[in-house]
Amino acid sequence: MRKAASILLLVGWSSAKPRGEDDPSSPINRLKADLHKLSFEEAKMRFGEINVRGPPPPRQNKVDHFVVLYMENHAADNFFGCMDLPGFDGIKGHKLPKDPSDPSKGTFEVTCGKADYVCKGGPGYDTFAGKFPKTGAMPHIYPYSEQSDVNSALHGATEGGVATTMYGPEQIPIKSAIAQNFGVFNKLYTAVPSASSPNHLFTQSATSCGMQHNGLYNDCLGPTVMFPQFTIYDNMRLHNVSFEIYLNSTCGLDGTPCHGEDPHDPDSASAINTPDVAMAGVARHIDRFISQTTFYQRAANGSLPQLSWLLPPLQACDHPCYDVAKGERLLKDVYEALRERLLKDVYEALRAGPGWNKTLLFVAYDDAGGYYDHVVPPMEGVPADEAPCHLTGPDTNPPYKCPGGGNAFDFRRLGLRTSAMLIGPMVPKGGVFQTPKGPYNTSQFELTSVPATVKNLFNLSGFLTKRDAWAGSFDELLLDKPRPEADCPLHLPEAPKPAAPWNPPPPGTAPVHGYQEGGYRVEAPAPARPVGGRRWRGAEGERFAARAALLVDPRRARGAISLDEH
Repeated sequence: MRKAASILLLVGWSSAKPRGEDDPSSPINRLKADLHKLSFEEAKMRFGEINVRGPPPPRQNKVDHFVVLYMENHAADNFFGCMDLPGFDGIKGHKLPKDPSDPSKGTFEVTCGKADYVCKGGPGYDTFAGKFPKTGAMPHIYPYSEQSDVNSALHGATEGGVATTMYGPEQIPIKSAIAQNFGVFNKLYTAVPSASSPNHLFTQSATSCGMQHNGLYNDCLGPTVMFPQFTIYDNMRLHNVSFEIYLNSTCGLDGTPCHGEDPHDPDSASAINTPDVAMAGVARHIDRFISQTTFYQRAANGSLPQLSWLLPPLQACDHPCYDVAKGERLLKDVYEALRERLLKDVYEALRAGPGWNKTLLFVAYDDAGGYYDHVVPPMEGVPADEAPCHLTGPDTNPPYKCPGGGNAFDFRRLGLRTSAMLIGPMVPKGGVFQTPKGPYNTSQFELTSVPATVKNLFNLSGFLTKRDAWAGSFDELLLDKPRPEADCPLHLPEAPKPAAPWNPPPPGTAPVHGYQEGGYRVEAPAPARPVGGRRWRGAEGERFAARAALLVDPRRARGAISLDEH
């Protein structure tokens, strides 16, 4: 699974005491408690029974448009560790500890400025992200750096040091310019020390229902394929707060799955870049799935919704081994429309729009991607995942049965630092953000800060779970008034030229990495064709088939359906 995200945000709260929860007997909270017992259609009916408020609730006056660009798989050290930013805990002397929790094990050399835009093989994400100790055992098992080479080889790497070769600032000029002109996070952690799926779930719903690996709900003994929990989109819709989910413009809007490779090909790697339709709380808002070209139009005329969730094209999502130069371009374009190329495109779209002064853009990476980060993740005070949908806690009977095996994880610690940027006229210039002021003494900025910030910005009636009630919110980082327009660059530097073509390579040329090949195919409009009629290979094929079916027809999530029918 892969995705990317940007955010716009604002306002603050008092940290004098923890934020409280609403009356558990309220209609919304009763619905939240029951969702895991309901089919997709039953849940939709219950939502319809709750009266939507008339006008949206009163809120702060700093931010009207919160934009989230959710990118893929890069630890904080990988992008920012070599930039020498004041206040950023980067790579001192270009050496890293073999084990941050035991300095006696010595250091090893890290390479700055030598990372490939298109890697020859991605790092094994489980090296630094997926160590799940047994309950009561050592709370943090941090492997030797040498292990990354072994795991990276399993992902196609032909040379060592993939996980510990970092980008230099000259390689990623868009991110460098953003760090100088806006803000980056020194301490923003993944919600779960794992891969994409659990972190996507936490970022949009403050729970993964006990899932610690990539997979679907019924992989973990759930009664349905879809994860049933309440999401930020559910909460916003019930409060009449506007939002839209922007897709790659070439697929998805007509229900055609946006797989990087043909979802009907049993040999496909199925590089998915759809909305997280494995969550019922995403799939039931399919009427809010909008073309990415519309995002640029809305930014230009100042009509963006209160929350914009941006899904980058596969080739520009920065996932290894896609082309990081294309991710730079996307960020530039988004900035320049609001106000490296994806990053450049997003920024410039926002920056040029009339809503710039009331816009906040948050760019985050869903997990560390197997890249090394030398900071030991926090463990103190992290609330366990106790959402009603949780099926596989440490005391669950029957025992843990999710993909990947291993022991049940209690979710009481965070994952590695991930790359994250905060952009907008309310963001301090050159800001390097540390730990939050609250709401608890142990609170941290992490991916679940996204729903916490949405709740605060738009004055929603309650948090989704104990986790977003604990997480720091970005509104405390904002200035009292916007910076002058002249202090926010209208354009960012030119992004690096793509290191890989946007179109499929000519027949007979050197083979490309599977992710690149998948990305080529998704850029061309896919013909609408029904899911079914072809066989799928193995459990992975079945899961991807199920996701494709859910996008076409979310009603197929009723009960524990047989994936064979897909």
